[in-house]
Order: sequence, then structure tokens, then C-alpha cells
Amino acid sequence: MFLLPNGVIHRIEAICRNFIWYGGIEYTKTPLVSWEKICKPKEEGGLGLKDDILWNRAAVGKLVWWVTSKSDHLWVKWVNHTYIKNNHWHNYSPPTSSSWYWRKICQVKEVFREAYQQNRWITNAGKEYTISKGYEYIRVKCQKVDWHRMTWNKWTIPKHSFIAWIYKHKNMNTNDKLHNLGISTENTCCLCAQNVETLEHLFFDCGYSRKVIDLVSHWIRVPLPRHAILQWSLRRRGVQIKVDLTFAVINAFIYHVWRQRNLCKYGFTLTCPRKIALTVETDLKIRLTGFFNSAQERDKVWIRDLLGTA
Repeated sequence: MFLLPNGVIHRIEAICRNFIWYGGIEYTKTPLVSWEKICKPKEEGGLGLKDDILWNRAAVGKLVWWVTSKSDHLWVKWVNHTYIKNNHWHNYSPPTSSSWYWRKICQVKEVFREAYQQNRWITNAGKEYTISKGYEYIRVKCQKVDWHRMTWNKWTIPKHSFIAWIYKHKNMNTNDKLHNLGISTENTCCLCAQNVETLEHLFFDCGYSRKVIDLVSHWIRVPLPRHAILQWSLRRRGVQIKVDLTFAVINAFIYHVWRQRNLCKYGFTLTCPRKIALTVETDLKIRLTGFFNSAQERDKVWIRDLLGTA
């Protein structure tokens, strides 16, 4: 609940950002997704991290709430005696001779001015202020994305979700993008070496990727279309566990095809599509085994069938 200088918060955010993308604290290259987007909830296309500047402001808002609600704290009694005195807190302006910290608290008060009315926190039927409610009040809301449940569900392995999340933002460094930026002289697909490597081609038009989709489709007994697969999956209806597993399969497919593309690009041997499909199958079988005991009885028969067990 201490106000931190913006420079300190920016440095903390830089360390967090670098760790997310590179596993260390030092900056090495430009992140694929902006920090502003990362700090959005998952429903709005982010990773659900908090914006540290806004969170710090919301935390200091707790002090403002104490003064507003006339809480029985020694600090509240002290600021009333020293600063506010006989003035009305709602209309109070700090003198220029007051401390930097007190002036900043009064600035935070102005941020929440419309949310405090008659000593009540109006956004939650008069209940007390909390830091999380304050954060939600001051952050900029964005439109919800339709793919968040597909990307973030318990059946998907987290590293698969992360790569699929980058894909949904269309920010992968495919060869056509690198070529347009002047970074690479090649723009052909690393997997088929025939067409320009765009996102849509790499995952859904490339002959190599289509073979992987067909093999995975055969295993889960769901006819995954070769085109517009993401739009198809979002419209999919049926038993919840089967829908979620379909999401997990698509995310695993995106992850392993992207990994194979990178291995191929940097000089490693191209693995056959059957082996990639088998890797996707193995990953999902491990996930299914982990959730088997918590599954409903009607779903266990289907899971056993996928696992190949009696």
C-alpha cells in the first residue's frame, strides 16, 4: 500500500516481461505480444497478469477508502488532525506544502471520486472497498475474445496454451513476416518448401500439417476439417469433455508443428508427420490419465477407449 515511483514499477515489469519471454531478467529482443495486452484478463485476450501501476494505485485506494469510510485507524485520525481538519474529504485539496506522499494519495482519491458516494463503494451495493474491486474499476475494459476457453482449459498443457495464445494474436515470426521486415531472405515454408510461409499456410494449408491433422483426427475419432479449423472448433457442441479435448488437441497440434518448423529452420532433420501426430497423442494421453479419476463415469468409457486400456 506504499506508492511506488513509476520508474521502479517499470523496472519490475521489465523483469517480469523478460522472464516470460526469455526465462531471464535481461532484455534480448522485442516481445511478440505487448505488455499492455498481457495484462488483460484471459477472457479479453491477455495472460491475466496485473498492471503493476494500476494495482499499486488500487492498493493506495484502500487508504482513500479508510478516510472516506471514517475507519477507526490511528493513521486516519492522524491525517484528519494534520491535513483534513474541518474540511470535507470529498472536496479536499492538499496544500502545496504537504508531503509528496499525501499529495499522491489525494490524486488517487480523485481517480475514485465517482465510485465513493455517501461513504459507500457504489460498484458493489455499498460493501467495503477491496483492492481487486478498485483495480477492476480503473482498468480499461476490452471486448472479450471468443477463443479464450479454447486456449485456456484444464485439458491443454500450459506450454501448448501459451504458443496457441501467441498464434491467436497472429504474432508468430513466420518466414513471410521476417522477409517483409528485411530480416530473412527466404519466405518459403520450412516444412513443405513449396509455398510462402504464412500462419494460415503453415498450420492449415501445408501438406505436412494436413497429414498431422488427419492422423490426430483418426485417433480422437473427430473429423477435424483442414480449413477454418479454429472457427469450426468454436462452433463445436456436444459433451463438454469431448469439446475440451478437441480444443486441447488443436493447441497441441499448433505447438508441435511450430516446434518442428523451428527445428527444421535451424538445421535439424524434418520429422515425419506420423511421429508428430504420435507426440500429440502421447501428450494428450498423459493429460487424460491425470484427469481420469475426476471424470464422470459416463466419460470414463470414452477415455479408456482413447487410452487403449480395458
